[in-house]
Amino acid sequence: MGVKNVVQKTTHPLTVDSLAQQFGTCGLQSGQTVIVHSSLSTLGWVVGGPVAVIVGQAV
Repeated sequence: MGVKNVVQKTTHPLTVDSLAQQFGTCGLQSGQTVIVHSSLSTLGWVVGGPVAVIVGQAV
């Protein structure tokens, strides 16, 4: 899926802060390690790309 398609299908961009909030909503707590195998495009438009997802879990 191309970047244009991902952006068009995303209602709002994901940020480090919004990802951290969503991880917390899932029950993840600071210090936990989670391994996820996923296509970045399935998350939607992530501001900062894969780095934002990695940093988001650490917040």
